[in-house]
Amino acid sequence: MRKVFKLKKYWEDYRITLRVSFYQKGNLAIQMLHWDKKERCWLPWDSLTVNLEGKREKDHAFIDTNNHGEEILAWILRYGLAVPTGKEQQSGFCIYPEYRFREKVLRELDKDGYEEYLAELEKRSAGKKSGRRKSA
Repeated sequence: MRKVFKLKKYWEDYRITLRVSFYQKGNLAIQMLHWDKKERCWLPWDSLTVNLEGKREKDHAFIDTNNHGEEILAWILRYGLAVPTGKEQQSGFCIYPEYRFREKVLRELDKDGYEEYLAELEKRSAGKKSGRRKSA
């Protein structure tokens, strides 16, 4: 059973669940899915995170405040999903805050997706230690 969160956006209440994944270079990616009443299934809605330059620490990601606005940060805190790290990165005219997602929450949300993310981190870490270069 998926954990479901309410999100008020565009004057509507959405039922949102999250999917854990990773970006091409291994950084944490969090996808938002919404319950479609007509289709009676979970459909992709948006990405909660953005992939910016550099490698993030485990469970860290930049939040997409460009598409969601600053109010998404309060939503993240209200549901106990993540905490701010105090770091930010600029891309274009936008400044994105970095958050550390709670491991326990990520496992509860999407155990398989989180395990794939961890395996990717381990693979990249092992490649780095052995001196092999991984292409992205």
